[in-house]
Amino acid sequence: MPEATPLSAIVSLLDTTLSINSVRDASVALNGLQVENDGRVHKVALAVDGSQKTLDDAVAAGADLLVLHHGIYWSGLRPLTGWWKRKIETCLRHNLAIYAAHLPLDMHPTLGNNACIARGLGLQDTTPELELHGALIGTAGFFPGSVGELRERYAALTGAVITGVVHDPAAPAGRVVICSGAGGAELYSVADKGYTTYLTGETNHWVLNAAQDMGVNILFAGHYATETFGVRSVGELLHSRFGLPTLFIDNPTGL
Repeated sequence: MPEATPLSAIVSLLDTTLSINSVRDASVALNGLQVENDGRVHKVALAVDGSQKTLDDAVAAGADLLVLHHGIYWSGLRPLTGWWKRKIETCLRHNLAIYAAHLPLDMHPTLGNNACIARGLGLQDTTPELELHGALIGTAGFFPGSVGELRERYAALTGAVITGVVHDPAAPAGRVVICSGAGGAELYSVADKGYTTYLTGETNHWVLNAAQDMGVNILFAGHYATETFGVRSVGELLHSRFGLPTLFIDNPTGL
């Protein structure tokens, strides 16, 4: 077995790098170390969601740390019974530590979902955009091509079928905004700031009508598909810094 890395060293690196303690978030996110193991890490698994299947896959792969975007407490405070008891037992019985980073990993300027998508799309002159809880969580940048070309590149990057509204595929995309996950409700803010093209994740019914009415292009790639980038980047960071073996556990929701 390879030499272990102290869990405390990993937690310290991630807490500091992702500014875990200074980013406001939903209480159910519970960012940071959520479950402690025996203090040693030999292998790291990374995933978007902390479902039972993901926990089981991490255990089967021999991981003793699982880094999540949506932590295991996403369902809120609840009694330790049934399916929820099973999740906690899985962690404790198999010495599996859990670390979560939600908004801190959406908004990080290099490791974050939005920054990674912007780089993958080839956006230029990127800047933070879209305020939530007093922080800028999205990314804006210039795309040197048409809206149709942007849609094709977004599909190739995320591996998703892109839905939404495109008013004129041949029109220059210009400066666009990206906000991963369930960012549809930020459409009004996007339009108020003068942007005409917005890329996000989860499809939102009423937002489609609003985008049609407002003349804004909106491209949905799916909540899951837009939020695999951040945890993958964390895996690369941990491998680079500590030499730890890492694996990404892919359990898409289809949404």
